[in-house]
Amino acid sequence: MLYYMKRISTLLLAAAISITANAESTKMLKLGTLTPGVEEPGLVAQGISPNGKYVCGNLEMGMGYFIYNLENDECVYDVTSDPEGAELRHVNNNGLAIGYNGPGITFSMDKVETVLETPSEEYKYVLGEALTNDGSVMIGELVGSGYITYAAYSANGGKWTMLPQGDSETLGQYAESGSTAKYISGDGKVILGQAGGLLGPSILWLQNEQGEYELYPLFTTIPEEYLSGDKAFHDLSPASVSDNGKYVLMTALTIIGDPYDPEMGGQQNYIPVVYNTETQDWTIYDEPQTVDEYGLGLRPTAIDNDGNIIGIIGIPNVASSGSFYLKAGATQAMSYLEAFPSYAEIFGLPDSVGYCLPTCMSADGRYLVGYGYYSEDFYDESKPAYWTSYVIDTRSDSGVAAPSVTESNVTVEGIYTIAGQRQQHTVKGVNIILMSDGSTRKVIIK
Repeated sequence: MLYYMKRISTLLLAAAISITANAESTKMLKLGTLTPGVEEPGLVAQGISPNGKYVCGNLEMGMGYFIYNLENDECVYDVTSDPEGAELRHVNNNGLAIGYNGPGITFSMDKVETVLETPSEEYKYVLGEALTNDGSVMIGELVGSGYITYAAYSANGGKWTMLPQGDSETLGQYAESGSTAKYISGDGKVILGQAGGLLGPSILWLQNEQGEYELYPLFTTIPEEYLSGDKAFHDLSPASVSDNGKYVLMTALTIIGDPYDPEMGGQQNYIPVVYNTETQDWTIYDEPQTVDEYGLGLRPTAIDNDGNIIGIIGIPNVASSGSFYLKAGATQAMSYLEAFPSYAEIFGLPDSVGYCLPTCMSADGRYLVGYGYYSEDFYDESKPAYWTSYVIDTRSDSGVAAPSVTESNVTVEGIYTIAGQRQQHTVKGVNIILMSDGSTRKVIIK
């Protein structure tokens, strides 16, 4: 695999950059001082605390899990003997993380692992997913016989309790087939999950004035124009909830054409969808995206308190062409390579060929977290290549507003050598890049 990775050709994603003079920086996270993936495991980040202080995730290949303190670069971790691996999926403002190591667990910066106990022997284990900012509410699934999952929560250290599951009147065909609870707002008032287990559409549980959770079948309120025709949603899966509980982020799947046509099939496209819990409005980003080179759509992974979105261009681990940043109120997304110069300098090649995955962001959108495949020099086989996590600080230490990322429709028109020969992609040496606005750029590949 390493040999293959070092032979991947460069796909150029060049376009105009419009960023204020505010500082931004990208930091790679390491377990220690040795080489990740060679002398020590790499870190695969999955969650960041809303206050931006802690990052959690798993060790490379599921060998264990970690919590990283960004303020002092302290990293605590544990390894696992479970053949299915271990992972921490979410961490709160106090450095308490939740996930699994066989059964569901919590893990703290004090290296204390606590097993999430099932309420009865009827369930195999609890699968931990997320928790509130103060840790007073945890959510996840109770795993029953046949590994059917049921969305559940634990409040104030109490027993895990199943969330309202709904009936055929509220959930239709998805009733009585399990559910999941994946994301929770910082105050615990909004929970996002799925009806029908991992294959069903998005649903919410909203906390009422009495502190009880009520089921809200979100997928049944989709705007009418997206119920049939080429715009119809064939799937609506959960992606994230903003820490303030205002924004619910989902991924919609649309299929243009006949998906059952044995010759052509249908053209699949993934679309970011946002539901505003305060106004009950839907925002659907179904306009064609200039960053989506192959027309596979955008798959969002996180949303901040202002409604800014990050995610993958295309399909993660299958057909991705980079990471995207979609500013609230904008109609066009930007690639990370356009929006964040420090990130582009480190992950330019692996991001452009789909070997980076943005996973989460802090509540205020300052810190963007993910992981990618990195090497000091992908063209030199003597240089190690490995998985590593990154944190983009969009404000660095300036204390000013985040980069002002604006829309740009400037695209690459052609790539030429210094001798004027047109190329399909960048090559070693000097590359002259002709842009659609008539400007040119010089890119040197060593």
